[in-house]
Amino acid sequence: MLTNDLIRRRTARLAGALAALALTAGLTAAPATAADPPPIYLGFGDSYAAGIGGGPYLAPSAWVPADCIQTEVAYPAILGGKNLACSGATTTNVSAIVTAAAYNPGTAAYLANASVITVTVGGNDIDAGAAAVQCATSIATATCKAALVNSLAVKLPQLPGKIKAMVAVIKQKAPRARIVLTGYPRLFTANALMTEQQKTTVRTLNSAADLLNGTIALSALASRVKYVSVTNQFTNHGIGSAEPWIVGPGPVCLPTINCALEGQPLDVFHPTATGYAKGYVPALAGLVP
Repeated sequence: MLTNDLIRRRTARLAGALAALALTAGLTAAPATAADPPPIYLGFGDSYAAGIGGGPYLAPSAWVPADCIQTEVAYPAILGGKNLACSGATTTNVSAIVTAAAYNPGTAAYLANASVITVTVGGNDIDAGAAAVQCATSIATATCKAALVNSLAVKLPQLPGKIKAMVAVIKQKAPRARIVLTGYPRLFTANALMTEQQKTTVRTLNSAADLLNGTIALSALASRVKYVSVTNQFTNHGIGSAEPWIVGPGPVCLPTINCALEGQPLDVFHPTATGYAKGYVPALAGLVP
């Protein structure tokens, strides 16, 4: 029969042996692990993500359709990501580009292991550009009124469903990525030299931009992804301001500041290089690797 003193001694020896074994295992069992792979950031979307308005047009990368155009100051490029944005893209186009990238041997690994994906899209789905062109001079014309009805009453209500479907495709093809949807800037800033009719036009078109942004924000919430606004960054930097960050049409743009480059009419109503650098980049800087 073991005495209490003997039990205590054996227990102590056993505890010491276990401690030594644990120390040895801690020192030798686990080899050094490889460093985590670098984060991957991919930028999808339309002309606002492609950098249109920011400088000379570039041939697109092999990642996107050949008829896309981009510029070197696109915010995904400035932030060190892969630019998969395509001028003129809709939500359906983004879904198609994502799907194509998932089946392309050269891009599939990037998509599957993406850390962050940003998307600026929705404007083309509701023909926002056409409305801006038709209404820039006056909202009183029949063509402007028709464009606003088409954009805001007919097509905007359809946008949440389209965004939901697009996000579902991205989540399926890039399951590790944090998805961030961005908004659009207000295009205009009222000033004291404008007539009351011009100021009304500015307020109407800026309100239309707010409706688009609100719809994107609510759609992001419904799909459980993040939404980032750029409205504050562009405040007081619209067409009509003293320091515009939006390319203006010929009659009202400021030479060397916010006029379209020769032969690049698509620049109008898009951010300038300064707009991308000081508008989109700061809004997203803390969210991308």
